[in-house]
Amino acid sequence: MHVSHQAVMMGKAQGALRLDNSGGIRVKRRLLLALVLVLTTVALVGCGTAVPDVKGMTVAQARDGLNAAGFTAGSVTYDEKAQGAQGAVVVQAPAAGESAKSGSMVALTVAGAAPVPTPDLSGLDKAKAEAALVAGGLVLGTVTESYDASIPVGVVTSQTPAPRAESPRGSSVTVVVSKGAEPVSVPSVKGKTQKEAQSILVAAGFKVKVVTKSSSAKKGTVSAQSPSGGKAQVGSVVTITVSTGVEMVRVPNIQGMMNPDPVLQRVGLKPHGVAIHGPIESDAIGIGLAYRQRPRAGTLVPKGTTVTYHYWWEAG
Repeated sequence: MHVSHQAVMMGKAQGALRLDNSGGIRVKRRLLLALVLVLTTVALVGCGTAVPDVKGMTVAQARDGLNAAGFTAGSVTYDEKAQGAQGAVVVQAPAAGESAKSGSMVALTVAGAAPVPTPDLSGLDKAKAEAALVAGGLVLGTVTESYDASIPVGVVTSQTPAPRAESPRGSSVTVVVSKGAEPVSVPSVKGKTQKEAQSILVAAGFKVKVVTKSSSAKKGTVSAQSPSGGKAQVGSVVTITVSTGVEMVRVPNIQGMMNPDPVLQRVGLKPHGVAIHGPIESDAIGIGLAYRQRPRAGTLVPKGTTVTYHYWWEAG
């Protein structure tokens, strides 16, 4: 059977006390008590573990160091007047090197102001996110944008530090805001029928606005679109212009008019007057008056057709 060193020592001390009943018993009793104290101290020291030095570390680093050594971080207090790097441990209790029971707590004092929790900025636009940070003792840092089809344009999609993480008061928080869905190519539908064009654009994720206009394009087909190409946000509007065909107008009678140009222009025709300085043509009416118009009055022509006429003017 194993007998501890302390038990052997105690046995020897008691034996010495029994063997000596003379006046020296008091001396031996004192020696026995001293021996007991020494053995008790040795036993207590043997039960403890040296506390590691965590001064100069951040709170997170100190916690990790204490845990690795078998201790836990206890209360954490902050001292704005303490000498040392901001956010670093400047005092610990028990002190480094002292013996303490495994698993016991070590209180920490940190230089600087107490950190503040980072607010959750998800779902907020830039202005509201900045207001929330200022209210929490922080500031808005770098703002970047990224495409995100699930989050509205301008709303925060992520942040650093993460929500509820402790940050030094006055420090900045970086955010990413949504640019919405990534733009897609706008298909060209010029020359397509209105039905075909609408089907193509809707399938590509766009809304369609239809306007009509007379043109030389085949009636019922797309003569123009806006935007006509490139990329645009899904859900944005593409305007298509559908041709109603060539608009026909009747040529007015301008025979005998002085300066008939405004009359022709009002109905969408292009005037072209030819001055005749002589000799006088047989059908001339008088100085400055229109005659010999082509196409003739009453003719049905496409809008924009040029109407030519003569007018006599004396030679200068």
